[in-house]
Amino acid sequence: MTLNRPVLLELSGGELALALGASDTSVWFYHRDKSVRAVAHKRLQGLWTGRCIALWRVPNGFSKPLSEGDRSAAVQNVAELFARLDHQQTPLADDRYTAALAQRVRLFQRDHDLDDDGVVGVQTLQALNIALGLSPDNVSARAQLAAHEGE
Repeated sequence: MTLNRPVLLELSGGELALALGASDTSVWFYHRDKSVRAVAHKRLQGLWTGRCIALWRVPNGFSKPLSEGDRSAAVQNVAELFARLDHQQTPLADDRYTAALAQRVRLFQRDHDLDDDGVVGVQTLQALNIALGLSPDNVSARAQLAAHEGE
C-alpha cells in the first residue's frame, strides 16, 4: 500500500523518523536541522522496525468504515466535511448515512481514483482531508518544510 502523506517510522532504537515521501531508491526524511534528507532503501532496511504511524485527522466518532444506513456522530461529521468541500450550508445527511451522501461519496471517490463503493473508509477520509487542506500530502508537506528552512 502506498500512502500519499507523511508517516512516522519506528526505528530499531525506539526513535521515530518523519518520512515525507519516497522514490524507487530512497525515502525522504525531515531532519532536526529542518532539512529534508534522502536515505537509501537498503540503508533503511536495517534501521526500520516495520512499524509506522500515518498522520491524518480522523473525524469525531469514526471507528469503522461508514456505509449507507449507518447512524453515528461520524456520519454527521463526514457529511459536514462534504458540505464544506462543496461550499454548501446544509449537509446531505445528519447522523444517518443517506443515499444522497452515498452518491456524493461515490463521485468524490471516482474523482480521486478510489474504489467508488460509497463506503467512507480510511482512504476516502485521507483523500477528503487533503482536498480540504486539513492534512498535507507528501508534496505539500515537503513544500511547507522547504518554506520554513529559510526562516
